[in-house]
Amino acid sequence: MLTAAQQLTAVLDHWQSGRGPLYQQLADAIVALAESGSLEHGTRLPSERALATELHLSRNTVTAAYQQLRESGWLEVKPGAAPRLGSLSRGVMALSAQDRFSKILTGRYEPLVAFNTASPPPAPIVTDALSDLPAFIGGSPAVGNGYAALGDRDLVLAVTDHLRVQGVPARPDEVVITSGAQQAVWLVVTMLGGPAKPVALESITYPGVFDAVHAAGTRPLALPMRDEGLDATAAAKLLRASRPDLAYLTTFHNPTGTAMSDESALEVLHAAEAVGTTVIDDRTIGDLALDGRPRRPLASYGSGASVITVGGMSKVFWGGLRIGWLHTNATLAAQLRHRRAAMDLGSPAMFQRIAARLLKEHYEETLEWRIGELRASLDATRGAVAEHGLDWSWQEPDGGPSLWVELGEGSADRFAERSDAAGAPVAPGSAFEVIPGAAAGHFRLPFYLPPEQMRLGIKMLAERAA
Repeated sequence: MLTAAQQLTAVLDHWQSGRGPLYQQLADAIVALAESGSLEHGTRLPSERALATELHLSRNTVTAAYQQLRESGWLEVKPGAAPRLGSLSRGVMALSAQDRFSKILTGRYEPLVAFNTASPPPAPIVTDALSDLPAFIGGSPAVGNGYAALGDRDLVLAVTDHLRVQGVPARPDEVVITSGAQQAVWLVVTMLGGPAKPVALESITYPGVFDAVHAAGTRPLALPMRDEGLDATAAAKLLRASRPDLAYLTTFHNPTGTAMSDESALEVLHAAEAVGTTVIDDRTIGDLALDGRPRRPLASYGSGASVITVGGMSKVFWGGLRIGWLHTNATLAAQLRHRRAAMDLGSPAMFQRIAARLLKEHYEETLEWRIGELRASLDATRGAVAEHGLDWSWQEPDGGPSLWVELGEGSADRFAERSDAAGAPVAPGSAFEVIPGAAAGHFRLPFYLPPEQMRLGIKMLAERAA
């Protein structure tokens, strides 16, 4: 069994920042771990002598670091007891889960240009289907009692085939139909998460997951990210040290649009397998490959890790269908299927029948159309930003429907308030960050809207909010 000093050393990865004396660097590294959730309130830290030995430092260096942590409220020391992380390490998030989610939803009145929500207009095939339902589904839409609480059989088979094509060895009894991917994530996190261990999240992530983490009575653990995406090596090390119940990952990453390489994906999966962490692979935008290189589902690697794959119809077809799914082992799928049915009796059978035909017969052509529309809107966005001389920067996304924009100066939260007043609201970075301040100066800019609306929205932001 690892000693406290060995456990702390395991998560103190590259702690020597080179800024300031060694005791300051060590104190800063311990604070960073506490802020990220890697070390939680009340964690027992090693003695000064043990940590000094493990890190090959003088005891005076560790003593000075601990003294600084005590003086700043990060460390509590009682006579005769080991030092423990103090009150500042309680990990209270800057925004509540509800506040975060509200940042990406439209209010009672639809704004002129809704940049705060990354939801697309319906694909043409959806419009055609809804305009003549009997013709599209081959009969009357009003059949039976209107419920399919455990999932329409044709839709379950269509999802199963869809996953198999992507390399996931799925069976029908392993698929659960949900009311959108958001519900799928909520079901899994609240079923498998708990207060004993954290849920690992990318340090910048989809705001909708925070409500599930809160409902499960657990806490977030921030997996380090770099400009090019998840830092797989650091994330794998953190998983091995913290041993979370769950790790929630998004492909393509929401909101930056980055993607892991095959090597990085396997590094994270092997770490998860080693410590028994279940990986949730949220592929809601996973097929929107703007660079023309589709990324594999994590369950297709055959790593041995437990992977739950989440997907849905909203980002390719239309969110108004409210159809999502998850794939897991048959035992857990049965439990989640009945739990989901007890919540809302399932998506309407009519929409499930529509989704089954769309997924089975029109997915590839609609995906190609959607990616083409996204590329056109992204081109229009680049042009409009340049035309209005906005001091915004971003890394070009590999996939997905959004830009992760860094403001040239000023607060992103204040900018979001001004954008709301201007009629083109955006979601500030604070809605996406696990560690308060990690996304300072950023906002998400979806480009799902047609080019002319993107140009109009950018013009409104430039004239009234920038």
